[in-house]
Amino acid sequence: MNESQIPATALLLDAIAGIPAQTWFVPGGAVALASGTATAHPDAVVSWQPVDIRERDAVASLPGNLVVEEPGVAGRPVEAVVMASPPERALARRWLLEARERLEPDGQLVVAGANDAGIKSILADAANVFGAPTTEGYRAKHRIATFQDGEVADEPNWAQAPGIAPGIWEEFSFEVREHVVPMVTQAGVFSGAKVDAGTRMLLDVLPDTIRGSVLDAGCGAGMIGIAAALSGAARVTMIDANLLAVQAARENVRRLGLAGVDVVASDAYGALKVCRYDLIVSNPPFHRGKTVDLTVADRLIAGAPAHLAPGGSLLIVANAFLSYGRHMDRVFGRVEVMAGTRQYQVFRATEPR
Repeated sequence: MNESQIPATALLLDAIAGIPAQTWFVPGGAVALASGTATAHPDAVVSWQPVDIRERDAVASLPGNLVVEEPGVAGRPVEAVVMASPPERALARRWLLEARERLEPDGQLVVAGANDAGIKSILADAANVFGAPTTEGYRAKHRIATFQDGEVADEPNWAQAPGIAPGIWEEFSFEVREHVVPMVTQAGVFSGAKVDAGTRMLLDVLPDTIRGSVLDAGCGAGMIGIAAALSGAARVTMIDANLLAVQAARENVRRLGLAGVDVVASDAYGALKVCRYDLIVSNPPFHRGKTVDLTVADRLIAGAPAHLAPGGSLLIVANAFLSYGRHMDRVFGRVEVMAGTRQYQVFRATEPR
């Protein structure tokens, strides 16, 4: 389905056509929503904060009145906000708080999302921040509502929660060998403030001592790449298409004072300079929304030989039901299972074909 045909995007573009605001804010969302807002209001200034680099780079040119900003960065006040609800409620809450910070008095917020993606709860959160909606609508198994900025008697407790409240990191830690590593994260970053089971398994099979260079592909908040750096890697590069993850990983590298560690916003290997690594390690995403999507993993596997140094290896963790092993067999001469449970498997691939 073309992005412009996604029901939430279509609902929002229909709804905002009659709002005469001269300044707009679009937190996250698809490029179709941001560019559609700018096209519908050619005399307005539209600020967009994409979260996914694939959305940010989806088109060669954007409308001249569309300003691309870094996610979470405080920007100019606006008269209206248009928001497609994300799958994660914590991120939706953060966007609602950012919308409240940027909206001018009596400014309008328009929110839409799918019934099966939690929009009812997100609209309830919006009401806790802005008061009751001024309009509501239902179409194509979606809900849409408009809110007007105003005073709310009691602020919800989650409005001050770390990782959700703008500018406040959520703290957690993970263990690797003798290290207990303090970390921070924020809403919208994979696995939140915990170590997911796949990453834990991958951490447990990392060599005690790592020499040479390491690429952590799909780094999230940076646990695997940081573990590699603490294990002695001479150079570590961490990449992720999620700009919120890139922000968190950079903050963790800064706080830990790690030298020789770079964090790059990149869709798979797309933004990397010509370089080769002794070890590529990844816990790649396999969902886009609710759909199983192996595109990223397939590209990481297929592109690994071109980015591995002679004798290098690819270490990748996958849910047991996924067919990563077969994909790796087509690209590498040797593929072995390093660890496994009923839920996850860690594969090590060497000897590119």
